[in-house]
Amino acid sequence: MTTTRVKKFLQRYLKKAETAPDVPLPWLSPWEQPLLGTRYFVLDLESDGLQRKNNRILSVGAITVVEQSLCYSEAFYHVLQHTGTLQEDAMLIHGLSPTALEQGDNTAEVLQALCEQGQQSVWVGFHAGFDALLLQQAFESVLQWPYEPQSLNVAEYLPALFPDKASTQHSLDDWVEHFALQGIERHNALGDAMVTAELLLIALRKASQLGLTTWGEVRQLRLQQQKKRGY
Repeated sequence: MTTTRVKKFLQRYLKKAETAPDVPLPWLSPWEQPLLGTRYFVLDLESDGLQRKNNRILSVGAITVVEQSLCYSEAFYHVLQHTGTLQEDAMLIHGLSPTALEQGDNTAEVLQALCEQGQQSVWVGFHAGFDALLLQQAFESVLQWPYEPQSLNVAEYLPALFPDKASTQHSLDDWVEHFALQGIERHNALGDAMVTAELLLIALRKASQLGLTTWGEVRQLRLQQQKKRGY
């Protein structure tokens, strides 16, 4: 990646945003997409804290899912370049050292590469709203690009598809333990993205068994179950 490529990327999207507000963005809206046959881009971020504001993205991991298979050859992982102090509690979770961050990749180039690799895909995450907000803040502050990614939140739909577990399974660790997913490094952005992709595949299979064909139908199922539970 080069600075020239970053400029061309920004010129392409910013020019489109000025002249055609409805121009397709790198991510697809999930609601009319079929469950099967859709290309998914599953991502996870590691940040220097859990607050919604004033946090920095430290690393980005993503994996593509095509035809119900993880595309390991397209795995995406970058540590972003940062200097300065880090919150000690966050360091215990992500394990990134100050040295690793000082030697990380240019943030603008990583964000550009992320959008390019995630084109024509439904973006997916676990508790995806937090990561989407961090990306929106990074897009605005680093790229001057005012968009928030539209991401499918697996954490919202697993309880709808497995309602008998809705009251006990809440975190990513809970679902990993429930489905006995093993052999994937955790608390690493790419590792968590791969685990989330495995959970996505489980959700897709279950939804298909229930006769659902689109994410809009899965969303309707979630709303119906929330109404029954009263929250």
